[in-house]
Amino acid sequence: FKQKTAYEISACLVGSEMCIRDRYLNGWEGINIDISAFSIKLFNHLRARDLNLNLAISKKEGMVDMYFQKKLSQLSTIKKQHANKSFQGNIKKKQIESKTLDNVLDRSKFRDKKIDFLDIDVEGADIDVLESLDFNRYSPELICVEVIEKNNDESQIFKFLKKRGYQKIWSGVFSHVFKRT
Repeated sequence: FKQKTAYEISACLVGSEMCIRDRYLNGWEGINIDISAFSIKLFNHLRARDLNLNLAISKKEGMVDMYFQKKLSQLSTIKKQHANKSFQGNIKKKQIESKTLDNVLDRSKFRDKKIDFLDIDVEGADIDVLESLDFNRYSPELICVEVIEKNNDESQIFKFLKKRGYQKIWSGVFSHVFKRT
C-alpha cells in the first residue's frame, strides 16, 4: 500500500464529505483548507490526522474580505462579484486570513511532497488558488476544480492547466478533473 496525499480547498465542506471520508479511511492524508470555521471543526473531528486550516487561499497574503450568507452555507467566497451574482438575499462580510497555497505547503509536513489529488472548489476564486501554486515544485497528479464559465474549454482555468501539461479527463456540471500528462 502506497500512502496518498490529497489537498482539499473549498468554500464549504458540505457536499464533498463522502469522498473526503472515503479517501481518509483508505489511508490518504493531507490538508483541508476552508473559509468556514464550522467546516474546519468538522474536519478536525472527521479527519484528525490531517492538517485542517481555517483560511482563504489566493494570490494575496494577508487579510481579505469573505462574503457569506449564514454560518453553514455552501456559498461563501472571497470574490465580491461572485457573491453579488450567485447569492440570494442578504450578503454578510467579514475578514479572514489569506495565504498562497505555496506558503501553506512550505510551512507543513507536506513541503516538497508529491500531491496525488488537489480538489479546489472556492466559489469563483479557483484560478487564484491555482496561480498561488508553484507547478515546478508541486505538480499534482490529478486536479478537480470548479469552472463556472459557460464555455469551459475557453475558460481561464482550462487554458491555465493545459499550458501546464494537464488534460481534462472528466466533466460534471461545474467540477472537472484534469490529469497531468
